Amino acid sequence: MDIAMVKRNKLLAILSKVEQFALYGLPDFDDGQQLEYLSLTEAELALACSRPGLHVRAYCALQIGYFKAKHAFFRFTWDDVQDDCAFVLTRYFNDQTFELRAITKHEHYAQRAMIAKLFGYRLSSTDFLPKLVHQANQIVRRDVSPGFIVAELIAYLNEHKIVRPGHTTLQELISEALSTERRHLGELLEKVLDEKA
Repeated sequence: MDIAMVKRNKLLAILSKVEQFALYGLPDFDDGQQLEYLSLTEAELALACSRPGLHVRAYCALQIGYFKAKHAFFRFTWDDVQDDCAFVLTRYFNDQTFELRAITKHEHYAQRAMIAKLFGYRLSSTDFLPKLVHQANQIVRRDVSPGFIVAELIAYLNEHKIVRPGHTTLQELISEALSTERRHLGELLEKVLDEKA
């Protein structure tokens, strides 16, 4: 069996499937939400239009709208976003059609950086991870329920305008914080309890 698979299977389930979708699932807009999130400001439209090629511009416009809705970035195919794509093409690109080509990894990551900067966010990175670990370690001292820890970490990330890390990273971080706290409490108990107790 693959070591990475064993590690994944041992990870704590920190979110229900519904909660996981709410945080990490591609937005599924109704008409009102399309209008709210996919209506771009001048600065947002300028960013989308600065990208090379109509399919890349449409992808960027969608990524901006999805970021406004969930403060996260997504990898998606054109089949996943047909209605939203039609909305963006009609509203901003005069119903032009384009070849449904995939977006390169380079373009995806370039757009992420530009969109995060536009909204004053920082991308989650390994540089920030120690601060997030410290925050998780503080949170588990108040409450060890995974739902509480996730909510507090998300609030912390939003407050500091940092794009949340992926679900697996969050799982690993919370699992490690809980293990550290368990060890800490075990050591405290060993110090205060004698053999009789």
